[in-house]
Amino acid sequence: MPPESASELYKILFATAVEFIRSQDQDLNQPSRMNFDRVRAIRTSDHRHHFGHNYCVSTKPLFQGARSVEDFLAHLNAMLPKIDTWDTDITDIAVDEPRKMCVVRASYFMKPFEVNEPVENDLVWWLWMEDGGKKVKKAMEFIDPMATGRIRELMMTGGK
Repeated sequence: MPPESASELYKILFATAVEFIRSQDQDLNQPSRMNFDRVRAIRTSDHRHHFGHNYCVSTKPLFQGARSVEDFLAHLNAMLPKIDTWDTDITDIAVDEPRKMCVVRASYFMKPFEVNEPVENDLVWWLWMEDGGKKVKKAMEFIDPMATGRIRELMMTGGK
């Protein structure tokens, strides 16, 4: 929760950051187990998704370039059939009001099918909001390359 003394803009930016992360929660009421309309709703129509760290991205074509909302959803949709469960724990949120930007640290506990224990992917998101602060226009996702590699390995081997 934001501090009680926070300004209205701070509270809006904070809530937008939380909804951005929560929009990707597992939703068992959806055929894909993720509510893609919810993912779209928190992003602007011209939203761009980027990956970081620069060296990691330079060595992995999958992470290169900016993605539209639909490109990002296609990326997620390719993973979802291989992931049994995923839970998210938001660790911290820093809000920069003048720049309408938030930095979010979150752990994604991803468990591919036929795996007993989830793998923790500790991520940092940089989020830039549109002028009103209620939608994200740009996101940069900094992944844990070791955890991402392990999750990919488990998805491809069925947990073996």
